[in-house]
Amino acid sequence: MEEKKYQVFVTVKENGELSTCEVGIPTVRRESADFFFLVEDEALATDLKENAQNYKVVLNGMKPNLVRIESPIKEALVKEASQLKI
Repeated sequence: MEEKKYQVFVTVKENGELSTCEVGIPTVRRESADFFFLVEDEALATDLKENAQNYKVVLNGMKPNLVRIESPIKEALVKEASQLKI
């Protein structure tokens, strides 16, 4: 069975957070985009469509990566929990 490849076009704010996101198989972008990704994971493609505000682009050297933004509260709780000694 052939896997679907979702095309993802994004524009970003100065801090890397997404300002626009278009996802499709295929999608036709009429305006310029800052980054383009091919995504094979249907769950990720769906989440990008519905919750693009929860993602940002992070540059790893010259390679852009889409990453999910963790909320500061959740990060603090995870850090606090990892410091507890049981």
